[in-house]
Amino acid sequence: MSQSNSGNLSKGDVISFVALLLLGLVVFFGLNFTMLGNRLPSVMVAVLLFMLMVVFVFLAAYAKAQDFNQDKWKAVEYTMLGLYVAALVPCYLYAGKFFDVMWAREEITRTVERDLDDIDHMFAEYRKGCESRVGTYQTELEALLESEEGRKRMVRLLELDKQPAEVSRADVSQAVSSFSDMLELSAGPLEEEEAGLAARCEENFKGWNLLFMPQYASELAGAKERYAQGLEEAYAARKSKLEAEAPALDVSSFVRESNIGRMFASLPGFSFSGLLAVVILGGLGLFKYVLGEKSKRKQLRKGEAGSITEDGGFIVGERNSRD
Repeated sequence: MSQSNSGNLSKGDVISFVALLLLGLVVFFGLNFTMLGNRLPSVMVAVLLFMLMVVFVFLAAYAKAQDFNQDKWKAVEYTMLGLYVAALVPCYLYAGKFFDVMWAREEITRTVERDLDDIDHMFAEYRKGCESRVGTYQTELEALLESEEGRKRMVRLLELDKQPAEVSRADVSQAVSSFSDMLELSAGPLEEEEAGLAARCEENFKGWNLLFMPQYASELAGAKERYAQGLEEAYAARKSKLEAEAPALDVSSFVRESNIGRMFASLPGFSFSGLLAVVILGGLGLFKYVLGEKSKRKQLRKGEAGSITEDGGFIVGERNSRD
């Protein structure tokens, strides 16, 4: 093999390496989308594919330039090219996923906004229900305040350390405020979690953050059912002194099925963009092989017997004419 370029990077080396690096990056994002933000295995698979394709191309180029044992090196060359083409198949799948998501930006953004609106409506329904219960509680306490028997009952229910005649509207206000705070605190952790999720989704989807979008798509995909269950449980977990049992809250009308998770996790069908990217980048990745040196040794080929004597041939021996 010629060593004229030993130690130097050729144009083919650079083109192949950069093209395969870009292809590996596209594959990583496609994998990251499909795995809903599980970045570690996405990185591992993308790096593995990148390294394998680099090895296949560079080894095929090396085999192509060998002068000796050409039959064996030809077998290595063609095997490496076959493995390279096989490695482009998973690249096509995940490149297709990458471009499917990129071209669906508007649809994805609308889906995220719709899901966040549904969640906002759940919490609004919860607050509306709480306000209704607090208002009913206040009305009932004010009605009890109007009679002696009612004030006696308020002393027992509210465990007031005073005589019935001393019960006033200030006691009603304090009891109503305590009940309102109790209902608000019941859903407090959920409201904080929802506010954080909404802020992260707004930031990453509107900013089109390719690295973190699938992670929050995964969180958002199951958020509505989780928040609906949490709010219904929080609503029924507390009751006022005048409620025999806590009423139920129904927010199921806002739990519409979200397909934001499937938009990222599902594998694509035929993707022209993915195919085009793999053909272009995969073709550029072969430049090391295409521009690489060829073997300088010529194979012996079967010819005519007269070719031995062409241009004078060669003389094995000559009888002496005097013999």
